[in-house]
Amino acid sequence: MSTQPKSVPGPSYAERQRIESVAWGQKLVIYALLAYIAAVALKVCIGVGFVALIGAAALIMSIIGVVKLLSALEYPIVVNIVLIALLVVPLANLLVILSLIRGATKTLREAGYKVGLLGAYKTQDPKGGLAQ
Repeated sequence: MSTQPKSVPGPSYAERQRIESVAWGQKLVIYALLAYIAAVALKVCIGVGFVALIGAAALIMSIIGVVKLLSALEYPIVVNIVLIALLVVPLANLLVILSLIRGATKTLREAGYKVGLLGAYKTQDPKGGLAQ
């Protein structure tokens, strides 16, 4: 009998691509959330003109990030449509974004990523290479 441990195959190419899409979408949604918070804070200081541009950019970023996250997390199409529609409702959009960030964080941590305030990054193994 051989005493060599069996090698455990890593995730498939499609699974790695899905996880990368989750990480990318989560990062975009987090940046959109931070831009939205900055727009609200700036509205108090400088008025509406420039802030509307920041708010519109945050909305576009959040829509793109949410679509990316929803497709990577494999939500049903009906749920996708409802959640994207809720992005234009003022308080509901924050709840949608926060719940998606939470789901993405769980998925990324299970895949071996570390998740911080500004998104996820791949952890390194003790030998200095990227973990699988």
